[in-house]
Amino acid sequence: MGAQTPEVTGHPQANRRAGAAPAVPGLALTRVSAAEQVAELLTTQILEGVLGAGERLRESALATQLGISRNSVREGIRLLEQSRLVRYEMHRGAVVATPSVEELDDLYVTRKRLEGAAAAVTPDAEQLAALHRAFDHFIVVAERGQAREIVAADLAFHAEMVSLLGSRRIDEFYAGVSTEMGYYLMLLSYVDHEHERPWETLVPHHRELLDALGSGRPEVARAAIEQHLDENHARIRQILLDA
Repeated sequence: MGAQTPEVTGHPQANRRAGAAPAVPGLALTRVSAAEQVAELLTTQILEGVLGAGERLRESALATQLGISRNSVREGIRLLEQSRLVRYEMHRGAVVATPSVEELDDLYVTRKRLEGAAAAVTPDAEQLAALHRAFDHFIVVAERGQAREIVAADLAFHAEMVSLLGSRRIDEFYAGVSTEMGYYLMLLSYVDHEHERPWETLVPHHRELLDALGSGRPEVARAAIEQHLDENHARIRQILLDA
């Protein structure tokens, strides 16, 4: 375990000075808890490379910067631990998790099992309409060319597909998988510059998935999603091995 994050052009982490503390904006606490807002903020910082792999998350410093209690920061970090973006180390406390081939492989085993099962469900008219809305949103986001937005819309489409299984618990579990998966897809996007030319592969591939899901032929849909996941898995795996 422990493949290091590659240097990627345009990724904030690639341009950080050694030892420089990332700027963390203050929070405006509104409808959700302080802990949830801390988790969302840190997730964004991690996925965008502002907080690098192996970097310590100091509760006291974050609490001061954000103007909230240390308990709220601790609870927010624990939420990230559940999504595996953060882990606890002896004598260091909470640190940003380091991407690894082993974790990636396990993520894709999980995704193939869940998404493959979902693809075997023939969507009804309402479910198919929801898939079309998710794809349309993906198109709108792709036009803006922002990596984080594209990755989020990509995973939202897949989450809509998983919802075909009809289980709230599975949906909640997949939400955690998606959060962890976001880091790897961001890495892929920056290394291969996918967000700069989404019409070459991202949009056509997801259109093929949508067509397969709406074909009324579960075997076609399942084959399409497995091929899509296998190709992505192989490419991200190679990126990590080359790092």
